[in-house]
Amino acid sequence: MKETVCSKGIRVLALAAALLPGGCRDRSEVTVFCAASLHPVLSDTAARFAREQRDHTVSLQPSGSLVAARKLVELGMRADLVAVADADIIDRILAPGHATWNLLPVANEMVIAHRDHSPFTDRISTENWHELLLREEVRLGCTDPDTAPLGYRTLFAWQLFGQLANAPGLADRLRARCAREHVVPDENELGKLLQAQAIDYAFLYRSTADSHHLKVTALPPEANLSRPELFDRYQAASVEIRLSGNEKATVRGKPIVYGLTIPNNARNRRGAVAFTAFLLGKQGRRAFERAGFRPLAPAPCRRCDRLPQPLRPLVAKSP
Repeated sequence: MKETVCSKGIRVLALAAALLPGGCRDRSEVTVFCAASLHPVLSDTAARFAREQRDHTVSLQPSGSLVAARKLVELGMRADLVAVADADIIDRILAPGHATWNLLPVANEMVIAHRDHSPFTDRISTENWHELLLREEVRLGCTDPDTAPLGYRTLFAWQLFGQLANAPGLADRLRARCAREHVVPDENELGKLLQAQAIDYAFLYRSTADSHHLKVTALPPEANLSRPELFDRYQAASVEIRLSGNEKATVRGKPIVYGLTIPNNARNRRGAVAFTAFLLGKQGRRAFERAGFRPLAPAPCRRCDRLPQPLRPLVAKSP
């Protein structure tokens, strides 16, 4: 008799717990391969999403954006959502075999980040930075262009400013200032070097510099990759990178726009759609704004014909 009462008590408690908010109800996990620069803001929005949408949790796997795409294509790994720092990566590497549509949720810009320990930190400006960063005592870091868009965008910024300042070969000279140990795979690693005072200057996205409370020196619009109206000018910069496998391609400068998609073989498509809708909604846009991004609302969408129905009211078609 005691065993029966006890068993009934356990069942009642289990039922009550399951009915309570945040109780024992099973949650499905949404696996997200994301650009390192997105990790802080996605961590924040994932926590908010899990509190409000109690059917799903979000697991983030940050890396360089090219690495994120190669995980699917080269390693056969599976993700429910892929969010990269360059929307063209989805078009060049994942479409059409691994993904169909491509959302463009936010924009960004390039800045020069430094700290109190950095030489010339109180003298550097938008006009003189290239002269100071070439000084022997300055330690400069950068990201590998074969692993993350920040790497090739840094080279774009150097090329474009060299054209603007009539400084031929500036990009090559700055690249030579980056010691081998200061060339890292993604933006998080570059930020860590700067915070650890292992380097003095780094070219980062404004969102990253803002989230880490770093000193920032702005680049002119002609070199910071932020202005859609300067698309043709940005196209004057180019870099050859590895896409996937042994395939190489020349990429050209253009305004910084991020991309997001749900892979064709996603396991938790329902959860991925719900989290994407959350990111494109009011709370998601506010989180991106606080983190230093520029939300694009409604988000442009490429190849929208197979976009999940719940997301269609949130996007705008794009060529």
